[in-house]
Amino acid sequence: MRWLFLCLLVLLTSCTPGLTTNVIQSFVAQANAPTDNHSIEGRASWYGPKFAGRKTANGEIFDPSQLTAAHKTLPFGTLVRVYNLDNGTSVVVRINDRGPFKPGRIIDLSKAAAESLGMIGSGTAQVKLELLSSTAPSTLSAARASANRASPVADQYKLASDPQLSGFNIASEHFPVGQLLLFSSTQETLMVRVSSSTMPISSGVDFFVSPELYSRMGEVINLAPVN
Repeated sequence: MRWLFLCLLVLLTSCTPGLTTNVIQSFVAQANAPTDNHSIEGRASWYGPKFAGRKTANGEIFDPSQLTAAHKTLPFGTLVRVYNLDNGTSVVVRINDRGPFKPGRIIDLSKAAAESLGMIGSGTAQVKLELLSSTAPSTLSAARASANRASPVADQYKLASDPQLSGFNIASEHFPVGQLLLFSSTQETLMVRVSSSTMPISSGVDFFVSPELYSRMGEVINLAPVN
């Protein structure tokens, strides 16, 4: 199918000299984009401080300390495990931006993701991408099942706001620091990271989150760990 696609593309460009390079690159990127249960290899890069505070392509505020990434075609919210083929490390990121725009690169990682892969100094690395979900889970059933197997607390979880937290960082006594979790609510599903095991003095809540995250998720969520 991809050969047929590329042949049609060549025919189109020969008949339409005015077709721009950007359009051609967009078609090729879509042809080469990974699909469910498929992996693809290429070069990864990272972007950081100078973009902090700017809006990403999906409207979020870019935070280099979060495990996010830019990809040309994958839907926003897609979870991708990125393997650094140079040193054997891996990290799970959530797609929330578009890029990279330099030839030969397939994904642009946040600084936190690049640190997890040990590629800050080199700037780029040869990686393999593996899709974990095409988007966040379409139903909460998988999240509930996984949470019941892995968590000592109830099926639904109560949140409280803590102004000392920011972005997608959360505090939890039930999960280790560094654990990735999928928070699902009636509004959306987001990947978060446990950044603290110290809970402010309070009762009746399972997680403390930033005021921004609380406003997006509401008071009650379901969750599943991301291995």
